[in-house]
Amino acid sequence: LKFPNFDALFDEIVKVSPMAKQALTEDNPGGIKAINAADDVYRWKVTDSNPKRLVSHIDKIDNFQNKGVPIVRFRSSLRGPTKRRAECFSELISVQHLRQKWDVTCAIVDTIYDAASLDEVKKLQKEKYGEPTLFGIGYVKTKQSVVSPREQLTLCGCQNFPNGASVVWGMEMEEDQNYLFPKNQLKRMPRSTSHIWAVTFIPTGEETFDVEYVLQLEIGGFPGWLTGPVLVETIKKTFRFADDYFKSGLDGGDLAKRLALFPDEEVVIMSDPGESISETTDAGLLDKEQTLLMPP
Repeated sequence: LKFPNFDALFDEIVKVSPMAKQALTEDNPGGIKAINAADDVYRWKVTDSNPKRLVSHIDKIDNFQNKGVPIVRFRSSLRGPTKRRAECFSELISVQHLRQKWDVTCAIVDTIYDAASLDEVKKLQKEKYGEPTLFGIGYVKTKQSVVSPREQLTLCGCQNFPNGASVVWGMEMEEDQNYLFPKNQLKRMPRSTSHIWAVTFIPTGEETFDVEYVLQLEIGGFPGWLTGPVLVETIKKTFRFADDYFKSGLDGGDLAKRLALFPDEEVVIMSDPGESISETTDAGLLDKEQTLLMPP
C-alpha cells in the first residue's frame, strides 16, 4: 500500500474547503457562518445560494487543475445526535443498503480492507491531522444508467479533531494498486476517478452541525461538461436522505438504532485482523472485512 502524503493531501483539501481549514487550524470553528468568500484560494462560481434551502450553497470551478471536469462544493446545515456524526454520514455512502436508498445507480459498495491498527496509521500521520477513526480501501461499481457501469478503488479515512470537527477524505488508488480489486470482480469496468473528495463536519450546537462536501469526480469516458449537473443532483440526493436520517437519531429512528450498536468509547474498536496484506505495507496497516467509506 502507498501510504498517502498527508501534508500534500490536506494542503489541497484546505485550499478548496474553508471548513476543513477551520477544522485543522481553529480552536472554535464557526462553520458556514464563519466562512469569508474573500479568503478562497481559487475563484469559484456560485451556482446556487439560498440559506432557506437544505443545500444552502453550491459553487464550482470548471476544468479544475486542467483535469477536464469541475470541482463542486456543497454546504448544508443538519440536525442530529453528536455521537459519531462523520462515521454515520460516511455510512450513507459506504454501506450498500443505505446507499441504495438514495442512489439508484449503486450496484456494489464493498469493503475491501480497513486498518488493522489505527494506532499504526496515527504514527504515520502528523498530530495536526487529528485522530484517525477510519482508514482503508473500498470498491464501488455502478449500474447501467445514462452511462455504462463504472468502478472505483479508493483509499479513504476519517479524522476527528479536538475542536469537535471531523473530516472524511478519499483519494483514488493508482493503477499499480489494481491487485487490490475484489477477487470476485474479475471483469474491469471503465474507471471513475475521485481527484478530490472531502466532507467536513463542524458542530454549531448541541444537536446541529454544518457540512461542507467537496468533490471532483472524473467519470471515465463521460463528457466533462455533463459531469457537473450529474454530481449536483447526486449530492443533493445524499443530503436529502441525510437530513431525514440524522433527524431519526433524535426520535428513536434508524440512526438511533445504529448508534446503539457503537461502543460507548470514542475510539473505534477493531476486531481481530483477518486476511492481511501486510507484505505490501510498511506496518501491516490493512486487513479484510472492516467497515469502510466510499465516495460516490
